[in-house]
Amino acid sequence: LMGKQIYTSQDQLGGPHIMVPNGVTHELVQNDQDGVEAIVRWLSFVPATVTSVPPIISSIDPISRRVQFKPIKGAYDPRHMLGGVKV
Repeated sequence: LMGKQIYTSQDQLGGPHIMVPNGVTHELVQNDQDGVEAIVRWLSFVPATVTSVPPIISSIDPISRRVQFKPIKGAYDPRHMLGGVKV
């Protein structure tokens, strides 16, 4: 393999089609402007200083919602557990 080109692009090493389904990255944007807006939105959840508490927001997910999830012995998507998806 020495001296041979193995990958033709960085996407082959782990582009969005690899990172998003695996949960390595949590948001895929279409352009730089959308990316900056996503970063600013994410930063709005971070406390202003190290001694501050995070901003408190109202939840749209009712506390009384029943979650019907039973983990299987094999691999499963943890997002299903958080969303209450039956598998």
